[in-house]
Amino acid sequence: MIPIFIKLKDFKVCIFGFGEVGRRRLDKIISGEPKKITIYTKENVDEETMSYYKNICNIEFITCNVEDLREEEIEEVIKEHDFIITAMDEKNNRKIVNIAKRFSKFINSSTFERNVNFIIPAYCYRDGIYFAVYTQGKSPLIARHIRKLVENYIENHGYEIDLQNSLRSFLKEYIPSQRDRKEILEEIFRNKDFKRELLELIKKYKKID
Repeated sequence: MIPIFIKLKDFKVCIFGFGEVGRRRLDKIISGEPKKITIYTKENVDEETMSYYKNICNIEFITCNVEDLREEEIEEVIKEHDFIITAMDEKNNRKIVNIAKRFSKFINSSTFERNVNFIIPAYCYRDGIYFAVYTQGKSPLIARHIRKLVENYIENHGYEIDLQNSLRSFLKEYIPSQRDRKEILEEIFRNKDFKRELLELIKKYKKID
């Protein structure tokens, strides 16, 4: 697998299961702005929860025990969607994964079946920066810890990030070679005295503004 970022604006997403894991998957998927989300859940969803999600995305809740559906019915549901997420027990997850693979769908499972082709990792977004980490289910706690470390780093190094962004824009105007620009930036940020003085100057003029 390789990590990618995708906008879900033109895609339909189906989630089987709306327990703790299913809801976490939904909360992450919403940020991709899918065309529509359909939730299949055997539990009744309260009006407050449905109202909350309907106010922020195009979503439909269908109360249904997937175990009561014939395989042909599940196939029809899956064929209508582009991305499939299954967050139930291992037996039902495996069944959903196998059907989704037959129809070449993107499929994610909460029980880490070998055949999944779509992962939703721990990630953060701060000030235009995305960071994702995935441990293949070995340690979600470690993934969350790394994510928090990165979030703190971004928050505490905002000046440096802004500085690199400004310098890259400046160098692009005058240095055509990407390799040369990279070497210049690396040299600048290896020079601790230069970086410290420049950051102090930036802070000084920010205070004046």
